Parts: sequence; C-alpha cells; structure tokens
Amino acid sequence: MLLIIFLVLLLLLVQVFLPGHYLVQQVGTAAQMGPRDVLPEPNQALGRARRAVNNLQETLPIFLTLGVLSIVLGEQGGFSLLGGLLYLLGRVAHAVCYMRGLSPWRSISFMVALVGMGAMLIPLLGHIWS
Repeated sequence: MLLIIFLVLLLLLVQVFLPGHYLVQQVGTAAQMGPRDVLPEPNQALGRARRAVNNLQETLPIFLTLGVLSIVLGEQGGFSLLGGLLYLLGRVAHAVCYMRGLSPWRSISFMVALVGMGAMLIPLLGHIWS
C-alpha cells in the first residue's frame, strides 16, 4: 500500500508541474517568473492542466486517509491493494483523458478511481465496531 501511496503522490507532483509548463509555453519564461499580475486567459492545455490537478486534489485526501488507515490497522490484503491500484490507474487515466479531452472516458476513469476508494473502505468497516 505504501508503494501505491508514493506513486499517487508522484502523480500529484507531475500534475502540479504541468500547469507551470503550459504557462511557460503560453507566456514565456520571463512572464512566468515575474509577479504574474496580468496574464492572458489560459489556453486550452493550461486550463485543462489546472482543472485536472484541482480534480485530483478533491479525492486525494480521502485516498490518503484510507491508505494510511489500511496500513495502521493492518488491512493491506488483496482487496485494499486492489482498491489502491484501481485508484492509481483510474487517476492516471483521468489525467490523460482530461488533457486530451476524451469524453466519456474521463468520467469512466474517475468512476474507476471512486470504485477503488470504495474497495479500500470495505476492509476498514469492521474496525468501526471493534
């Protein structure tokens, strides 16, 4: 599970840097390194990169909580690991689909990630009453 958590955090790191990359492409290095008080409207790639990372940040706290709980509570069995892997693969696919504007695949990959979090939750439910 720890490896999956690290890979998801690596995905976050990549997605956090993408908007900066696209901003440099749009306005140049000097404007990007400046105060950025006046910038043009983001182009399509920059807008998508910003929205994709924002979307990842919406589910990331839930995933991290479930992942850490599964480690602390010793619930790193097949179901938890499958859920974590589904989340990771779903989020990678979501980022690719978001950047390329692939509908409905973007929504499908988001649902795969949600199913993954649900799979991570199931083994933890028994700990609620213990």
